[in-house]
Amino acid sequence: MSVAVTELFTFEAAHRIEDSRPEYANVHGHSHEVLVTVEGDVTTPQGWLIEQADFRKIAGYHVSKLDHCYLNEILEKVTAEAIARHLFHCISRSDFPHGVSVKSVEVRKTTTRAKVSA
Repeated sequence: MSVAVTELFTFEAAHRIEDSRPEYANVHGHSHEVLVTVEGDVTTPQGWLIEQADFRKIAGYHVSKLDHCYLNEILEKVTAEAIARHLFHCISRSDFPHGVSVKSVEVRKTTTRAKVSA
């Protein structure tokens, strides 16, 4: 039976969006919440999909690379959607236990939300 588990991460970062409304062209920052969901079959004797500490270490590594940075130096687009895609790609390539895969990455900043699912 397939199950899904979600962990919450946070980071702070600055960006600017030049080809949008004028107020977005100035450098400004946001607090971000990132929800990472993995899925797979429970096969461990403990009854978990992945040990929480391992999950937090794997996904948290990639989220922490965005913390207190200027996103324009890392990403071509700096929208919540682009951040979600970037993190989904990075976290999906990580070394999860056999049978565990990333189902979705959701990014929330201020009042906007973006989600990328497999």
